[in-house]
Amino acid sequence: MTDIITTDDILGKEAVDPTGQVLGTVVKLHVNKLTKEIVGLTIDLGFMKPDLFVGTEFIKQFGVDAILLSRVPTDKLKGLDVLTFEGQEIGTVNKVILFRTNIKEIIVTSKEGFFTKEHIHIAANQIDKIGGSIILKKGYKLKKY
Repeated sequence: MTDIITTDDILGKEAVDPTGQVLGTVVKLHVNKLTKEIVGLTIDLGFMKPDLFVGTEFIKQFGVDAILLSRVPTDKLKGLDVLTFEGQEIGTVNKVILFRTNIKEIIVTSKEGFFTKEHIHIAANQIDKIGGSIILKKGYKLKKY
């Protein structure tokens, strides 16, 4: 078995995040013209959604049927609803703060009032699940800043 793959092995494949959710289809390879190394991929997220660039540092594996990513791209988290474990809606993700390549915290804009929106900082260790929305761990206590 060889360690070399071609663009045919990458382009047109689905990109899958660590939660198992298909992000979209790989449509471009980005190559550094000086070093001749692949630096990332562009993923088509679907109709009326902007394309997403993913650097090679976030690619876990080039699989036979899909490209597996090592983490959920932070751009994908912006705008997601944030809910308590009990299902109470807190707000939407406004910003994702990283430490190296891991999520350190998310900043959520509350849903309350047009002029009274607050920013809520939620540490990564308080997140239970990330999918179509972000679910916080049971017992999370809301801290407003």
